[in-house]
This record gives sequence, C-alpha cells and structure tokens, in this order.
Amino acid sequence: MFGLVEDGVFSILACGLIAAALAIGWRALTRERNYLAALNRYVLLKYRLGHRVKLEPLPKAVVDDITRIESMDEPASRQTVLDGIWKRAVRLEGSVDFWSDLLQKLGLLGTVLGLGFALAARSGDVGSLLEPLSVAVWTTVIGLMGSIAVSWRFGRDIDVEVDTCEENLRVWQRALERLGPVALPAARNGPSESSTADEFAPDAAGGAGSRDVDETGSSDASGERARAAAGGETDDSAADGEGRSQA
Repeated sequence: MFGLVEDGVFSILACGLIAAALAIGWRALTRERNYLAALNRYVLLKYRLGHRVKLEPLPKAVVDDITRIESMDEPASRQTVLDGIWKRAVRLEGSVDFWSDLLQKLGLLGTVLGLGFALAARSGDVGSLLEPLSVAVWTTVIGLMGSIAVSWRFGRDIDVEVDTCEENLRVWQRALERLGPVALPAARNGPSESSTADEFAPDAAGGAGSRDVDETGSSDASGERARAAAGGETDDSAADGEGRSQA
C-alpha cells in the first residue's frame, strides 16, 4: 500500500473515483432536469397558452408519461401518476444536495487517508511524508471543485423547474378533469383529424357558454310572452266586468 502511495498511484485512483462520481451525478441530474423542463414546456404551451404541441421533439420518457396520463379515464389513476411525477421532482431537488455532499465527503475521505498514510510512514524521509500529503491535497481540491460545479450548474435551475412543475401539474389536472381523455396525435405521422382534441381550446368552453346563454335567452323570452298573455286575459276579464256593471 505504501508503495502505491509513494508512486502516486493511490492519488490517481482516489482522484479518478471522485471524477467518476462527478460524471455519474452530472449525467443523472442532467437527465432528470431535461425531463422536468420538457414536461413544463409541454403543459405551459398546450394548457396555459392554448398552442398546439408536437410530441416528436420531446424525450421518450416524457412522451410515454403524457400519453399514459391523457388517455386515462379514471381520475384516481390519473392523480396517482401525477403524484408520482411530483415525487420525482421533489427527489430531484434533493439530489443536488446529495451529489454535492457526496463529492465533498469523498474529498474529505481522501484528506483523512492521506494524513493517515503520512503518520504511518515508517521512514523519516521528507519524500515519504509528501506523497501521502499530496493525496490529501488533490482529493480535497477535486472534491470541492466537483461540489461547487454541481451546485452552480443545477442548484438554482432545478429549484425553478420544480416550482414551475408544481403549478403546471395543478393546471394540467384541472384541464384534464374538464376535458376528459385527450386524443393525442401520432408521434411521427403528423396531426390527424382527431388532433383538434389535442389542444386545450378556449373555444370549447366558449361554445358551451354561448349555448347556455341562448337557452337562457329563449327561456326569458318564453316567460315574457307568458306574462303578456296573462296580462291580456286580465284586461279582457276587467272589461267584461265593467260591461256587466253598466248593464
């Protein structure tokens, strides 16, 4: 072991371990962040702005979740899937702190190991003391740099995506409860004839409102005609009564 430390191999292995942890965490955080960003963009454009959204540019995981949610008939099953997406977003928010702390702890572990090797050195040669201390220094530097990079790249960005996802999931749920199952267009063949249901169109609600207004207006007109007819009958009966009294 001391031979590996003195040759610098242990320093390379320790720094490589921290770099591998940084690469794994970076990839996982990037994948989850892209998932949330694509889902937020879909809900924003379709259900909050009323635009048509194509599923082709979206990641496959997002397309699968959208297709499954918007084709469900039971509100309870749809709510369960939406809750799962929200839990996934909350876990992502905590994953940033997890990977940042892990990199710091790996750097600290390298520091402790380097100091331990330095204290356990059998010879009093200065070179035998400097090699273990180099392990302590370089692992600490790489661990801190990785932790800072993760916090800088994903910290605030993921917080914004999670907050936006919370509001978008509420909007999505209310829209699906109002519209029911949505007919999604084909992912690669372009929109079909039934793709008009793929949009959250305010015209549908407006059409229903206009029909309610027409029915209300017709009922009011019928009531007015009925009151006018009743008034006419009252006038006729009053005229007959006056004629009988004069006779």
